[in-house]
Amino acid sequence: MRQGATGLQHEQPTKTRTIAERLAEFACEVNVGDAPESVVERVKACLVHATIVGAAGIDAPYGMAAERAMGPGGRELRAGQSRSLVTGDYHSPHVAAFINASLFHARAQEDTHGTFHPGITVIPAALAAAESKMCDGMTFMDAVLAGYEVGTVLSARLTERTTPPFRATAVFGAIAASAAVGRIFQLSAEQMASAIAIATASSGGTSESFGAGTDEWRFQPAKAAMNGFMAASLAAEGVRGSATAFEAHAGFLECFAGVDAEDLLTDLGRVWNVLGVTFKPFPVCAFNQAPSLLAVRMRSEGLRAEHVESITLRMNKREATYPGMPAEGPFQTVAQTLMSARFAFATALVEGDITLASLSRFDIPEVMGMVGKIKLVAERGQLPKTATATAHLTDGSVLKDGIDDSDSLLSWTLPQVVANGERLRTEANLSADQYHRLVQSIMDLEAATNVRDVVSAAISGQRIDSRQEISDSSQ
Repeated sequence: MRQGATGLQHEQPTKTRTIAERLAEFACEVNVGDAPESVVERVKACLVHATIVGAAGIDAPYGMAAERAMGPGGRELRAGQSRSLVTGDYHSPHVAAFINASLFHARAQEDTHGTFHPGITVIPAALAAAESKMCDGMTFMDAVLAGYEVGTVLSARLTERTTPPFRATAVFGAIAASAAVGRIFQLSAEQMASAIAIATASSGGTSESFGAGTDEWRFQPAKAAMNGFMAASLAAEGVRGSATAFEAHAGFLECFAGVDAEDLLTDLGRVWNVLGVTFKPFPVCAFNQAPSLLAVRMRSEGLRAEHVESITLRMNKREATYPGMPAEGPFQTVAQTLMSARFAFATALVEGDITLASLSRFDIPEVMGMVGKIKLVAERGQLPKTATATAHLTDGSVLKDGIDDSDSLLSWTLPQVVANGERLRTEANLSADQYHRLVQSIMDLEAATNVRDVVSAAISGQRIDSRQEISDSSQ
């Protein structure tokens, strides 16, 4: 209490900030320049990985399908537009965000935090916003960091409660994207809270299509990126969102996680969750990275499919039973093979690698024969992102091996991400010089006056030539 002119007066209680308000304040204030160098490098690593994986996804049909579905773009720049990385055409930025997120997800090889894939929502939305606003490279990086941290601080606590039946990227992606775009739009803390709240109202997407082997899931991150962009755009125009969008009755937490708000944001601003982001070496589900790594390692140590009588593959129960993971075939779509733990393990063991092309070979006798020899066990108590294989061989011997912590194996440094990009650049139809230019444009972002060099470097000559195909198809 304090003594005032009219006697004793009670201090006004400090207003408790809501989750949306705390996230907004953080998103408005976080700066790459104030972060440790390891965080700066991880942001650049995420940008390199997303753009090269997107470029390598050009031969998958989903980026082009997204562009056709959204309507033709233009070949000449008009104020406030952004480019498609599929064709190089100009679109409204929210449309570009949708198209480019579809492309970044075309190989299903994006970065991962838990079961959330932040890069395929945050980066396309932030890149479209940055190009449309002609903002500088540091602002763009600040926005990417804000989006990753806002999305991952939620997913770190909630992902295992939401996934399945929901898909984590569809649940958290729009919120993360809204924070990134809001930062580029220079929203006030109040406006940012509204943007985040508006995004929560459009969150959600089921995981059923994984089990069905259909394509809905391929466009969920794109919808999240676009919804996040629109949430920030609406907030910039004065549209208000609920301050209690997370913790209120019928709010985000009750809808998706069934938990209260206690301790949800404990790590916000204290722990850099972007450092917990991992990268996929193979174009399969995040849950299949551990068994794929294990099969490649067992092959490198001499195991051959023709010597296998049977294999027992043990995985975390939630992962082994996730829609699509237990599939034994027959397989008819890539959506089925990239989700199947058996197919991933069998392909990696037979071929020593998993490429996008190998996922579409549904009837290779050696691979399918190996699939039929695998018993998948959903192990209660086994840690996530792990796998153990016990191989019974035709000579009566038994081999056993395991991946105990795939996250540590896939928490790549920036040089490792760049090296992995070298593996992918031929699938991306990029020459060594083109790939070097892409990487260098990201390395130089701190000094860049805009993001045009990044966008231009991510568009290969093949994509620019393919613009006519979209133009023709729209007639």
